[in-house]
Amino acid sequence: MKSSKKTKKTDSSLVAPIFTPRTRTVARPQDGGASSRDGGRSPSPGSDTSEMEQDLGPATRQDIRRLQDFIAEELARNTRALTAEVQVIGTRTARLEERAEAFADTCNTLAHHAETLATRVETLEEALEDLSNRSRRNNIRLRGLPESVTPDALDATLTGIMKKLLPALPPARYLIDRIHRTLGARKGQNAPPRDVVARLHYYSTREALLRTARDQQVEYEDGQLLFYQDLAPSTLAKRREWRVVTELLRSHNVRYSWGFPFRILVHKDGRTYSCTHLYRAQDFLHQLGLEVPDAIAQLTPPSSLPRLSRDWSPAGD
Repeated sequence: MKSSKKTKKTDSSLVAPIFTPRTRTVARPQDGGASSRDGGRSPSPGSDTSEMEQDLGPATRQDIRRLQDFIAEELARNTRALTAEVQVIGTRTARLEERAEAFADTCNTLAHHAETLATRVETLEEALEDLSNRSRRNNIRLRGLPESVTPDALDATLTGIMKKLLPALPPARYLIDRIHRTLGARKGQNAPPRDVVARLHYYSTREALLRTARDQQVEYEDGQLLFYQDLAPSTLAKRREWRVVTELLRSHNVRYSWGFPFRILVHKDGRTYSCTHLYRAQDFLHQLGLEVPDAIAQLTPPSSLPRLSRDWSPAGD
């Protein structure tokens, strides 16, 4: 029986020519003989002899040229595709950088405006605090007066205390414009009495009363009375923050005073030293020749808002 030759069909549009298998006819062994090419091995029953007949020999020069042409065409096609993608990515990156620069400029402008507004608000707060303290210049705050003194008796009680402390003043100088206790209910039966705030008609009377009460002790019903300036709450809060510095000055017998707008003043060796912010107290104490406490040395000035850079550098620079 004559054997028929079979070949495998391949799609040349999908597979390079060099990869197309080449076949040749192989003589079959007669009467049980073996082929000289396969070492005498016979195909197993039912196997496809066409698959065994494929030529696996070396490629020719023509095959190599076809392979080179195929690889060059594929490289050119991939290069064109990559070039187009890089151009698209470059265009998008340029647009993103332009938008990032616009965002950086906007952020920096807003930061500048915010710092300007913060400075203006601080200036307005200082002016408002100064106005509040100026409106209280004739006020005096009395601490320690028992709650048993009724509101109707406050005027007569304070007038009697002033006559005792300032007997040389004319009776007209004891004039009180208004007097009342601080706002708010009393916290408890055993709580300290609320302060009394009085506005004296004459500023000179208020100054004389504060000087006299500073030098001598004043008592009322076996209780000590204390006289203070009536100041804005913000000013009192700032003075409490300066307690570390004021205690250091008092421990070295350095006399100080408070100025308006808020500042601390020290007169030493014919010179006047002043400071307005607590974070600057380190230089202030150095000028006075005093040791700076750790609580003051750790203070830093307020930092400005961060700015964004418009300069772009390649990755890794």
